[in-house]
Amino acid sequence: MTLAFGAFVAASVDASRAAAQPSPTAIIQRIRSTGNRPIDFHAAAFPDTVYVGQQVTYQVAVLLSEEARARLRRNPEFLPPELRGLLAYELGAPTRVPSRGYGGARSYAAHVFQRALFGVTAGTLRVPSPQLTYSLPQSASYFSREERFSVRAESAQLVIKPLPADERPADFTGAVGVLRANVRLSASEARVGDPMVLTVRIEGTGNVRLFPRPPLEVSWATVVPGNERLQMDTSGALVRGAKEFDFLLTPTRDGAVTLPVIRYVYFDPYRSAYAVAETQPADVRVAAGELAVAGSEEQAEQLALRAWRRRSTATLSELSPAVRFGTGALLVLVPIPALLALVARARRRRGSDAGATVTSPPREHTVADASPAGQARRARRTVLATLAERLRVAPTDLVAPGDVERVLRRRGVTRATTGALVALLDDLARAGFGPASSAAGDIAPLEQRARQLLDAVHTEAVTHGRTSLWRRRASRFGPLALYLTALSFSTLTRPSLVRAQTPMATGAPAAVACTSAVDPTSADVSAAPAAPRNVPTPLDLLVGEGTAAYTARRYAAAAQRLAVAAAACPRDVDLLVNWGTAAWAANDTVSAVMAWQRAARLDPLAADVQARMALLPPGARGGLAAIPMIPVVPLAVLAVVAWGLAWLLLFASWRTVERRGGLEVSALVLIAGAVAAGAGAWWGMRALDGTGLAVIRRPETLRSVPGYEAPTVGGVSTGDVVRMSRVQEGWSRVTLADGRDGWLPASRLAPLVADTSIR
Repeated sequence: MTLAFGAFVAASVDASRAAAQPSPTAIIQRIRSTGNRPIDFHAAAFPDTVYVGQQVTYQVAVLLSEEARARLRRNPEFLPPELRGLLAYELGAPTRVPSRGYGGARSYAAHVFQRALFGVTAGTLRVPSPQLTYSLPQSASYFSREERFSVRAESAQLVIKPLPADERPADFTGAVGVLRANVRLSASEARVGDPMVLTVRIEGTGNVRLFPRPPLEVSWATVVPGNERLQMDTSGALVRGAKEFDFLLTPTRDGAVTLPVIRYVYFDPYRSAYAVAETQPADVRVAAGELAVAGSEEQAEQLALRAWRRRSTATLSELSPAVRFGTGALLVLVPIPALLALVARARRRRGSDAGATVTSPPREHTVADASPAGQARRARRTVLATLAERLRVAPTDLVAPGDVERVLRRRGVTRATTGALVALLDDLARAGFGPASSAAGDIAPLEQRARQLLDAVHTEAVTHGRTSLWRRRASRFGPLALYLTALSFSTLTRPSLVRAQTPMATGAPAAVACTSAVDPTSADVSAAPAAPRNVPTPLDLLVGEGTAAYTARRYAAAAQRLAVAAAACPRDVDLLVNWGTAAWAANDTVSAVMAWQRAARLDPLAADVQARMALLPPGARGGLAAIPMIPVVPLAVLAVVAWGLAWLLLFASWRTVERRGGLEVSALVLIAGAVAAGAGAWWGMRALDGTGLAVIRRPETLRSVPGYEAPTVGGVSTGDVVRMSRVQEGWSRVTLADGRDGWLPASRLAPLVADTSIR
């Protein structure tokens, strides 16, 4: 059995509406001349100034003379105009007007065709000229050739006015026309937990295809949007029809309940005023069910409130600006002693390198060969031993000339000095190991060349694989680079940035307001001096009243009290959790989503908050609403501690001349861990920041462009969390969890945090 009830609230067709609609042959009255053509063609729009969504009747008249009708072998071809910014529907069957004269010698029989046009955006639109193409034989013979003709009608200009903003109801969703509404239930009896279908039927005149889904909120049942069905009638002068919207209602409590009045606000373009189509309320009897459902009083009773105590200390995110600045300055100053030690060590190393001299090789215990060949061999061994000691390599690495050249170049010795030294070694080898004739002579010039080249190598070479130029630049710019790294890291991890979200209520007091006087009737609380610890404050009394109301199952009153308390203490997780629990028990899904979302972003590791989040609809806890369980503040503290300890180890290592490899390796490991922890804290801070997020206040249709007349791209449900990216003339561009984006009225969005700046 189906129960149907409703009321027709829409006005009937009055005189102004009838005058606005043209007769089916209104275009005939505009024709003044045909130019004595065998076939004439005209077009016009009635009326030429309308509101967005109001129907415009576009008429096309084809005039056929008696001669043309006798000679035509096929119907003329009609090329319609290209319509931009307009939706078109064919209206009824063509109307034939008997033959008559139009100021010329010929009489014409007219055929009038009509189309309904609807403007979707405001502005001035031009309807281009349509074209009619026909062919006439050149003679009366059946085999006569045909001559092709083309005729264009007049173009039309339409002025589409925006809907008036004055006196526009807050719940207006964009319907334009003359409408009525009624509802019907799929069953005459209901039970808790058994779904039933509620169908809302909106019918009347207008562009039925674009009628939005009416909002529906029922306190005694859960509401899920269902299918839509469309019925259009274009046989008359006005487009009319009906659109049915199904809702799946699942009762959550038994007893006598009332189906509320459904208001469907629309704009009547013929009276230039907003009107309301309302359904009649109906009493429904809901029998007790066997299944417990989410949101029932039984489950709400199981959600215990958190124990709350007035805080006496501030949290990390509530530190004063002076403390935040001091912490950031400390992070920047920690590396300075280690960097100064590095500079001093580099200076000592350069001084020791500059003052070093060429050491002589160990004296041999064998009898020296006094011949020139023996002197040349000793000189060559001395040069190689001195090079091995200066370059800090094994003597076996300098056996071949190619090895000598490679090692010298890697140590930063210039190409000229390297070539001269390799040539010297070749000369000494020939003098010491060559034929007797080539070995004879004085080797003093070779020894002199050896001393000069060794001095040059000592000046140019470095002992750690870097050139002298690189060493000078490193000693000058290395500490600066390390300091800039420290500055960047301290900026990344300073406590002022390690936060879960911005203050959450517009006009909420500072952190000290948690111990200040609070006005129980308003969330706009002003700061006041802190009260002593043992003296009850108005905030204590407010929380106590809210807790008592929740225990007495007066959930609406409890939610109102706890909401004011949470506004006074926007970072108190206990108050936020309790506010959300009371709102959930009072069937206020939007407040529950906002409270639990804020609490979870402040304390993402709390198990009870995560359990409450699981009760929310999927759109309020998944996708954009998902909250990663990452400890932001502990990671930031770990990063700061590892950062400071690493630089202390580097200071201890760089204070000595010799390297202490273990300390330096440990310091580098700590720096890597500090950077990783700081990056994790930064990512967590960004993921937990609720700036730009909003909660859907009630079901709404998503539009492709701003405006109620724009095409729809889906819908959103109460409690869904979306991200706002742009605001324009009372509309917000939002992105949903599934990747869809579109425009919603700004009044349908409740910002998750007070800072609504768009990123």
